[in-house]
Amino acid sequence: MNIFRSARNLLLLSFVAFLFAACGKEDPIVDMGYLPPATLPDSVTMSYGTILTLTLPDEYKNRPYVHFRLDFKANTNLKVNNTDSLQALLAKAITVDAANSRIRIDGSKLYPNNNSSDASGLRLPDVYYVSLIAESTVGLKAVRSDVKLKVLPAALGIKELSATDPIPYGYSLYSDNKDIIYTVDYNGLSQAGTVLTYHQNGRPDSRISLQGDKIVLDKDAGDELKKHEWTYDLFAILTKDGYTVATKQFRAVLMPKPKFLYGTYYPEYDLTIVQNSVVIALWNGYTSPAPVLNPEKYKGSFRILSISKGGTPYNDSYDIFSVDKTTGKISVAENSILDAGEYKLVVEATTTVGITLTADFTLVME
Repeated sequence: MNIFRSARNLLLLSFVAFLFAACGKEDPIVDMGYLPPATLPDSVTMSYGTILTLTLPDEYKNRPYVHFRLDFKANTNLKVNNTDSLQALLAKAITVDAANSRIRIDGSKLYPNNNSSDASGLRLPDVYYVSLIAESTVGLKAVRSDVKLKVLPAALGIKELSATDPIPYGYSLYSDNKDIIYTVDYNGLSQAGTVLTYHQNGRPDSRISLQGDKIVLDKDAGDELKKHEWTYDLFAILTKDGYTVATKQFRAVLMPKPKFLYGTYYPEYDLTIVQNSVVIALWNGYTSPAPVLNPEKYKGSFRILSISKGGTPYNDSYDIFSVDKTTGKISVAENSILDAGEYKLVVEATTTVGITLTADFTLVME
């Protein structure tokens, strides 16, 4: 028995000596007699559809006698879809790339955590448990590192709206009298095996529909009388095997055309009094009252869109006419340039929601 034990120890020492010879120098890991800790983060978070890599400690580089394996037994082995258990799914998505000393996690092969499947009713755990085990072929004691992995739903986009706002708003006028279309942007996510749906907070409205990758508001959506502002709180939802893997919340606002005019508006009576013409002495300076833009909350900026004299375009090369960008007040500078006649200015208002409106103001020079 001692002869066999001695032979085995001799074989082990011979293998270690071979490794030393192959490396051309002493190996501190073998010399100290145990593997170093396989240090990894305690927890990591990633989004569905992304790739995450975890770098293995430098001490494990170029160690041919060390090999790695992953263990997922800390996870309850649920049947997560028609073909895979949870542990099998994790094994497909998470692999060790020993050649490049890293762990690779493919988020497109997993489902976001804390997520219920509409297909099966199964609810996924809050986190996934991943264990890395480093073992040696030279008799050194194995080491283990445990990581908690959390996968979050990815973010879809809406092509017609801001890509940076957490909840972007889209504004449309009833007077446009056409369907309003919001196109879902998958932001590079694979659509294979997925289903696109939408959800509306509040009372369902049959005037909203999903047509391919577009959420469409019928031209008759919103207030039936088209007199009051109406907001839809909507979600684009991408599912896979019944699990939500990506979402985007946005709000679609339908509104009457804001009032923009030089004059007076009485909203309680919906009464408009236009006062957009004034007579001034030739060459005198003048500043108009500010225009009305109602609702006031949409007041943005103003600019002169065009100037004409007697129906003919006028080139204001001396910048005699101007409009205050903030208030919309029109000014005429004192001058000795203008001829008598009627000068019509068309002013454009850009609202805070991007809708543009125009109003005209005529200056009669005498």
